[in-house]
Amino acid sequence: MYATDPSESLVPMFLKSEYDDQFSQFGTGIFVELHGEPFLFTAAHVTDEYEHGKIYVPVIDTFAEVDGYFAFIDLPPEIPREDDYSDVAYFRLSTQFATLLCSNFRPWPQARCRLIDSSLDLGACSIYGYPTSRYKRRGDVHRSESATFRGGAASQDIYDLHGLSTEEHIVVHFHRKRVVDPESGERRNPINPRGVSGGGIYAWPAGEELSNDWTLPLLVGIFHTYNRPQGLMIGTQLLTVLGAIQLGRMKGFGGVL
Repeated sequence: MYATDPSESLVPMFLKSEYDDQFSQFGTGIFVELHGEPFLFTAAHVTDEYEHGKIYVPVIDTFAEVDGYFAFIDLPPEIPREDDYSDVAYFRLSTQFATLLCSNFRPWPQARCRLIDSSLDLGACSIYGYPTSRYKRRGDVHRSESATFRGGAASQDIYDLHGLSTEEHIVVHFHRKRVVDPESGERRNPINPRGVSGGGIYAWPAGEELSNDWTLPLLVGIFHTYNRPQGLMIGTQLLTVLGAIQLGRMKGFGGVL
């Protein structure tokens, strides 16, 4: 059964430290099915944590290490990760692990993924993921809550100013000091998006910009960068991820079945 609400396919990602075997939440993944194959999309800087331990996700009443073929877009040696505005990675999950993941999550269907020609075609968008500020641990009990951030898609001048491409990137306005509670109309302090990296960018249909019907928006990209001074949330379009997946498919996903 497929996810109808993004929250059903979003997966909090945990690092199991190689030093003390402790779990800590640090990012978000998107469980997606493409052409009948299971994937977990995320941000490349999230998977950089492989240097410090192993990546786990919650299944049933425990954690399981992510199992599958892993790939990301390589950077030239002279470019640091913080200057990487592609910043996407994926796991082609093993069938056995995907079945296990379905104990807690549902895959996002291919029919609700949208490839866009230009980010200028977008209107209102929501970024959805698991902020670390909503992660709580008490003893052996871990609790996470997802959160969303909504704003309007940026115009061409914003892309030009930051050296980004409307054919590869997605930029959404999100000003922390301008957030208003939809019920009271009063200003409120929003949640810090740290930890939401690797989560989804969902585009709302025209005329539904203020809707809370989560069966409507389509997945268009992966979020990875928050520019707080400029009030911008930046991600990469799905087409870039699909290009990386095609390369992995040519390699047989390392024999993962």
